[in-house]
Amino acid sequence: MKKTIKSFSIIGAGRVGLNLAAALVQKGFILKKVSDRFYSRARKAVKIIGQGQATKSNLLAATSAEIILISVPDCQLTEVAEEISILDYPGKFVFHTSGAFSSSVLKPLSKKGARVASLHPIQTFALTEPDPRIFKGIFFGLEGDQEAIQLGAIMAKKLSGQVLLISAENKPAYHLACSIASNFLIILLNEVKNLFSPLGINEELTLEIITPLINETLHNVKKLGFEASLTGPIIRGDLETVKRHLAVTHDQAALDRIYRAMALEALSLAKRRGLPEDKIKALRQLLAHK
Repeated sequence: MKKTIKSFSIIGAGRVGLNLAAALVQKGFILKKVSDRFYSRARKAVKIIGQGQATKSNLLAATSAEIILISVPDCQLTEVAEEISILDYPGKFVFHTSGAFSSSVLKPLSKKGARVASLHPIQTFALTEPDPRIFKGIFFGLEGDQEAIQLGAIMAKKLSGQVLLISAENKPAYHLACSIASNFLIILLNEVKNLFSPLGINEELTLEIITPLINETLHNVKKLGFEASLTGPIIRGDLETVKRHLAVTHDQAALDRIYRAMALEALSLAKRRGLPEDKIKALRQLLAHK
């Protein structure tokens, strides 16, 4: 980078855009415009951040800064890129924050001189207010033009984050991995809550009960690795316990499918861990046939 590039605009004032803009402002970047199809949301973001101007015009946002961060839902990316491609972008940088799409969706802007990249924070954004710590230590999936990658890496470092360089063709698998780690974990925990509920245990108490278990599991994985950390009836080849589990899931179709699929995957790990073949065969037959 020959000069320090600090002015930026945000297109899309949802949770990701709001958090990213607030964090960048705290690190000395200058917010020019916040654009959103809902003007009230753009105005609220500006009020929370304490900098910038709200607008409904994506074109105005794009002309106002050296860096344009597009943080809209994936289904709107192509539309936004086409909309603002009527402008020329010599010397400007355009990033989108999608995990699933590559920077190729910004090709109309690249043709107009923009350096483009995808800059995806590997983090979940559930809160409606910005969290100043939310980017600390996280990885940013980064892919695109070399100059844009260089600037994206600078931005990630300013936010106390790290960079994971990925190729365009690997974006779908990369995003699937992130989604399973976050979204599907919530689905599994919700099933845990549902199992505890008939016992008179509410959501708050469920979290108190399982949080130490989850924390120790993550600690074990970090210390021992994934395969060596697996415990429970599958890894032990405990057929009778698995039968008792299946008796519970029998009348809960969704849970039963999840349990059987996960247990069969656990069985693959158990095989590598040396579980005897007769136990593997018995468990596989039990899990494969309802």
